Amino acid sequence: MKGIFRADPTTHISASSDIVPDEYQLKANETFEDPSGLLVPAKLQADLTWRAATEEEHKAYVEAQQEDFLAQNPSKPSESVKAMNSLGMQVAELTKQNQQLKQSVNALGLQLAQVTMNKKNENGGN
Repeated sequence: MKGIFRADPTTHISASSDIVPDEYQLKANETFEDPSGLLVPAKLQADLTWRAATEEEHKAYVEAQQEDFLAQNPSKPSESVKAMNSLGMQVAELTKQNQQLKQSVNALGLQLAQVTMNKKNENGGN
């Protein structure tokens, strides 16, 4: 048993692989040479060897694959993400309310201190 590696007949880009019997005869766009480890998209040459992509080809290929994936799989927030966002909004609202309560308590404390001071002054300090 041995591995064969296929290239797309139009683009010559590595497309698939398979395990075949030792006596297998290669067909068009097939080779026994493994393109693994080469920058993708590796292309099958006329001599049945693979040519690694250049850095520029590799970058363009990866970006195109990412764009294609995102186009086919639009990002939708999961229920857990929605729940976390909701909890975050609740925490923000509670934090805001807590700040307002602290300000009210401080204001009441100041008013109480003023009333207490006024009563002490009215009673002659006793």
